[in-house]
Amino acid sequence: MLRVKFSNLFDNYVEKQVAYQAESYAAAAGERLDLELKSLAGISSGISANMSHFEPMLATLEDPNGNYYYGVIALNGKIVYSGDTTHIDASHFKGISESFHGVKSISYSKGIGLMFSAPVYSGKNIKYVLFRMYKEDAVVRIFGVQSYGGRGYATLRDARDSIIIKSSNDSLGTDLLWGEEGFLAVRDKLRAGLNVSISAATHLDVRGVEYYYFIAELKLPGVALTGVVPEREVASEKDDISFLIIWVFGLLIFMFTIAMLYVVLSEKKARENKELLREKENAESASKAKSAFLANMSHEIRTPINGILGMDSMLLKECKDESLRDYALNIQSAGQTLLSLINDILDISKIESGKMEILPVTYSVFTVLNDCYNMVAIRAHDKNLELVMDISPDIPRSLFGDEVRIRQVVNNLLSNAVKYTNEGSITLSVRSEKLSVDPIQGGNSKQVKLFIQVKDTGIGIREKDREKLFADFVRLDEKRNRNIEGTGLGLNLTKQLLDMMGGSIEVESTYGEGSVFTVCLLQQVSDEKPLGDFEKLYKQHVNVVDAAHERFEAPEAKILVVDDVQMNLKVFAGLLKDTKIQIDTAMNGAEALELIQGKHYDVIFLDHMMPVMDGVEAFRRMKLLEKNPNAITPVVMLTANAVSDARNGYMDEGFSDYMAKPIREEVLLSTLKKFLSKDLVKVVHEREEKTCNPAETVSAMPQVALTDMLDMATGLAYCMNDKKFYKEMLDEYVKSEKTAELKEYFENGDLEYYRITVHAVKSTSLTIGAIKVYEDAKALEMACKEGNLDFVKQNHEAFMEEYKSLVRGFQSGSLNLD
Repeated sequence: MLRVKFSNLFDNYVEKQVAYQAESYAAAAGERLDLELKSLAGISSGISANMSHFEPMLATLEDPNGNYYYGVIALNGKIVYSGDTTHIDASHFKGISESFHGVKSISYSKGIGLMFSAPVYSGKNIKYVLFRMYKEDAVVRIFGVQSYGGRGYATLRDARDSIIIKSSNDSLGTDLLWGEEGFLAVRDKLRAGLNVSISAATHLDVRGVEYYYFIAELKLPGVALTGVVPEREVASEKDDISFLIIWVFGLLIFMFTIAMLYVVLSEKKARENKELLREKENAESASKAKSAFLANMSHEIRTPINGILGMDSMLLKECKDESLRDYALNIQSAGQTLLSLINDILDISKIESGKMEILPVTYSVFTVLNDCYNMVAIRAHDKNLELVMDISPDIPRSLFGDEVRIRQVVNNLLSNAVKYTNEGSITLSVRSEKLSVDPIQGGNSKQVKLFIQVKDTGIGIREKDREKLFADFVRLDEKRNRNIEGTGLGLNLTKQLLDMMGGSIEVESTYGEGSVFTVCLLQQVSDEKPLGDFEKLYKQHVNVVDAAHERFEAPEAKILVVDDVQMNLKVFAGLLKDTKIQIDTAMNGAEALELIQGKHYDVIFLDHMMPVMDGVEAFRRMKLLEKNPNAITPVVMLTANAVSDARNGYMDEGFSDYMAKPIREEVLLSTLKKFLSKDLVKVVHEREEKTCNPAETVSAMPQVALTDMLDMATGLAYCMNDKKFYKEMLDEYVKSEKTAELKEYFENGDLEYYRITVHAVKSTSLTIGAIKVYEDAKALEMACKEGNLDFVKQNHEAFMEEYKSLVRGFQSGSLNLD
């Protein structure tokens, strides 16, 4: 009796699992169809915007493999464009009439194929219907649903149970399984199940063989996934499992008895621990209050410091008076020291309050080490210290880890070494050790142990002080080091960051002779190619930067810039204003292809993420054009994905180079000089830099009422320190506000278009110096890429309020650039 009961329970369980699996298959099929409709809607919008040129645009979009073709049909049923000779009768496809009523639709006609259709508007009226027709022989291959590894049978059907997309597994599509003894016998039961859920399943004996029938609704109205799978594929061990359940049930009774005894004994122990727990909570509460206070104070202090440093940077840029520059450099040095201290306090408070997160990304090892070298090189030179870079050439060139925190750890160690060394040298040694076996999961490993060592010939550490070395707010040998600035936060923060990253730090020291700090970190390998000679790479990097300072004119040169953000196009034009280069622009890949076919360009710049057609797709189609005057033109990818992995991917695709956004003037000029023909480029001398009156400089500074939201120094740096051009960029930022689009895509749950839009906000915000908006937009974009909908839901409203506040601040005129 009990076994029969468990058998029935097991059947119900399997039915639920089959229903859940059907729901998963339906969701995947629905997403594929929905992507087709969204893609078609994007092309439809492009046609609506440029009705007279839709034929060449559609011709460039035709599938070179011949799986599908495009067509445009008028209200009277006449075909005004078709990429195929097949006759289309509008009455055979119900989707055409639905699209003339403003609906994106899918319809199927046996012998012809599967049609996706969308309305084409002229103003507020629908003038045409655009369709994409997948041919009969391609439908199953492209859209067919594979269920249970091909051992099941699944079809997509409309509300009348007519098949839209059939299954590739014909062995389960027999009349027996789908006739009166099979599906028709349980159809009503399955349909009834859809009244309470989006999927349902039931089992049925068909002439002595058990099957599970299932059904699941798609998000598309009237479309459902229907199928069947043999019982042996999903519940082959039912009898054994039923026996096992009975055995487990008995074991649970025994364990319950033991648990009751444990509870009785535990209550006594719990009462004893209650007082200890209360004391622990009081201590944690006090710690959180301290951390919150430190975080708030650090933020309030850091805001005016950033403003001071920004204005001081402009003084250094504008003034040539040596005494004034001396004062400005002292301000810069003191400000950076104070800002570093505040950042350390803020980081420690974040760690203690549990808000610090490790955010791994793919990073360039050379870039990190180069930045660390540059941060400390001047200070070492000022103290006549030799700074040695002992970097192993065998280190992988790209690793996966928290680049920001690793740079912070190395900078802290180097900064301490310079601070406590009065003569001699400081050596930064970096090497890696490949792991053959993954220490956690086993199997082949793509990880390395990264060893970072900082050695100095400084004052050393006494043996009795070693144990206090990593405590917070503790300075060692205070009497001897009283003239050396510092708070004792750096090594404490370094230790906590390494603990969070799963790393370690060791110290060896001889008092009076020097110290050696060694860090060990596990890092994932992103690019196994060896780094090579660091010194050689550094010289190449310096040469590129130096070359960028040599300005030029190229009035005969013609370039094409493709980006869906109008503000980015204006930035490009502004940065190249002095070069007199002829610039054409396009807003998406489809528009770019039309321009590319009609005109030769010396260089083409393509943005990656764009609606209608992205940069990679446009580049691929460009290579397939028969009459292409730009067949050998260099094509440079514009992207925010500025890591070496991305560069390798673009190079493998065939691009000539890539540039990270936001675009910096020196990088853009260097790239153009690299690809423009020498006979087009005329080198000009640098414009004479002006001297300044200090009073004039200070009075000319922007007076900012949006201090907390806008880093003017960064924004001006991206705009060549030209206030008029910067003002144009701010106006364009307001004009291209994306709040309505973000709200719509968020409410519709459209993560892909939300990601593309927040990506545009990210790049334009950095261009004007809105660092906080840039960072928050970047976090939302990454969450969309990873499918982390919870993160988007939790942070969308706060981001929207922050973004709208920034735009409203500009609109109210609270930013004065006069």
